[in-house]
Parts: sequence; structure tokens; C-alpha cells
Amino acid sequence: MKTRVFTGNYEECKAGNLISISGDRGKKVGFVGRAIPQFAPKKGFWMTFFNNIGKIPEADNIRYYIEEYYKQVLSKIDIEELLKDEKDPILLCYEKGQNFCHRHILAEYIEMKYNVKVRDIKIDENLNIEENERPKYIRKMLEDVIVEYKEAEFADD
Repeated sequence: MKTRVFTGNYEECKAGNLISISGDRGKKVGFVGRAIPQFAPKKGFWMTFFNNIGKIPEADNIRYYIEEYYKQVLSKIDIEELLKDEKDPILLCYEKGQNFCHRHILAEYIEMKYNVKVRDIKIDENLNIEENERPKYIRKMLEDVIVEYKEAEFADD
């Protein structure tokens, strides 16, 4: 993968190659740009995650989400193919900054798989960029999920 990749949220990104990666394509906030729906979480596991908020430990719920996002989305798509014609895409979802969301999982996965730095940013109409920091726990959880998934896949053979 040769391109630079960025992530952000709808409210804080006002210019650039803005691409929705949310299930509703950003309709709740009036986003009308391009979308890559293949990056969106599947509704079934998202609903389970959402319904478990406050009912199970947060770390367990987040781990569940990361595992399902990896198994149902990341392991099934060709990210390089989906982004091959994009110049400096900014992949957008709803959550601000360090709030947990699938764009942070996707960013960590791209960094791990393709060795491409993915910056989470805010960008205004004048192209002023400010970088956000991603939650640090996501990479470790994702690494663990990938190892376990591959081990389970191998055991099934």
C-alpha cells in the first residue's frame, strides 16, 4: 500500500478526500460524500456490543467488538484493493478523538498489515491539521484476537 491513510470523525474533518466508513454512510450528520461500506461494522455484532454497554465489563465488551470486527470484516476484505484508487483518504465515523470505535481498529490493522502509519486527524476548511491520539489498548487487543483467530483456524484444519 503506497498511499497515506488518515482517520477522523464527521464533525472534525471538513476538507480532503473524506470517505464514510459507517453503516449509515454518515446520514445522521448529513454527510453526502463517498462511502466504503465494506469497512462498516456488521449490524448484528454492533447491536450486541451496544446492548451490552453497562451490563458487562467494558473491557470484555470492547474485546468482543474487536474480535467480531476482525472476524466478520477485516479478515474478509482486501483493504489494499478498496483503497487502491484513493489519494490520502480520510476514513470517517462518528466517534470523536479517543472514544472507542471501529476506525481505530481499522487504523491499527492497516498499520500492522501494511506498515503504513495511519494518523487520526482533525482538518478544517483551510487544511489546518491537528492529530488525535488513538486509544493504546486497541492494538494489543487486536494482536491477541488475530493470534487466537489464526490458531483456531489452524486447529480446524
